[in-house]
Amino acid sequence: MTDLTCGCAVAADPLRLRQVLINLLSNAVKYNREGGSIKVSCRITDDDHVRISVRDSGIGIAAEAMPRLFQPFERLETAYSGIEGAGIGLALSKRLVEAMDGRIGAQSTHGVGSTFWIELPQARSPLDMTGESGMDPPSVEAGANQRTLLCVEDNPANLRLMHRILGRRKNLSLIDAHTGELCIELARKQHPDLILLDIGLPGMDGFDTLRYLRADARTCDIPVVAVSANAMQRDIDRGIAEGFADYLTKPVDISRLLGILDRYLPDRTTSEA
Repeated sequence: MTDLTCGCAVAADPLRLRQVLINLLSNAVKYNREGGSIKVSCRITDDDHVRISVRDSGIGIAAEAMPRLFQPFERLETAYSGIEGAGIGLALSKRLVEAMDGRIGAQSTHGVGSTFWIELPQARSPLDMTGESGMDPPSVEAGANQRTLLCVEDNPANLRLMHRILGRRKNLSLIDAHTGELCIELARKQHPDLILLDIGLPGMDGFDTLRYLRADARTCDIPVVAVSANAMQRDIDRGIAEGFADYLTKPVDISRLLGILDRYLPDRTTSEA
């Protein structure tokens, strides 16, 4: 159920906002009860922010667990009855919302349900927003040959370019992340067939991200290809020694990128030019 009749716009990065909302909605589904409900609503606050709320009728969160909600890698077993995967997404959501000059919070009643909300500055019109996202993933055709590629890149322009390059590959589903932490969470949840991982990420860099992926039984078998502007031979040698399956230098050589896809995703079906 939705109540999105406030008719307002927010000043925010479209990609980052979408990632936050997906995280809140996926949690509302995961921690709901059978036959439960989810309500999404928005309103303008007294200080000219737009509050977007996601309310569920799920299991709720114990009061003593609330202060830990937005801490990274906090699993909240007590609050979520051992359901795996909580914590990283909320911590990242907090960082993203605050980076957009916003706020995030939650209210919950144990056994009744929870409401997570974000507040972002109101824009005077849609033109005040950050502009085109260009981040819609290419369409894919479901089937046995469908493959998933996780592209981890913090530069929106580079990410748009990757979508354009790969957009003609019908059976390739491209998902993206802009931090190492989000890469880890998406890899655990979706187990992509291949990861393209930028080395120079903010916070957790590509090398640290790779170590987490390799140390986790759920992700250790996913081939990870480094992508970096560091193109010296010693940089490439270090990347291979650290455990990357291959090393792409920026600007990306498109033919080499496609060759890597041919090697690691051999069963995919390409579209006609």
